[in-house]
Amino acid sequence: MNLSPEKKKELEKKLDIKLPDKDIKNEKGFNKFLSQTYDDIELKSLKEIKKELGIKDIDIAEMFGYANAHSYRTSKAREKIDKGLELFYHLIMKSYDKR
Repeated sequence: MNLSPEKKKELEKKLDIKLPDKDIKNEKGFNKFLSQTYDDIELKSLKEIKKELGIKDIDIAEMFGYANAHSYRTSKAREKIDKGLELFYHLIMKSYDKR
């Protein structure tokens, strides 16, 4: 954490939170951690989500600033992007279902 003790106390008081003394590192990765909160709903694959919403790889490529669909498909970050999109979809759907 790069905050001085004074800044940390100030931020905790302002936001009414308790910050950890050390940085927290999640060895599993954020997406795996987040996905554990979705035990009560059926998780769809990105392929199913894209089909349902009529989204193509070129659409995802444009959303994330890739030059074309091929650039997105061959990106080292594709797995993370795909998992993030799946989890984002489920987060939105879970919130929508609560209404």
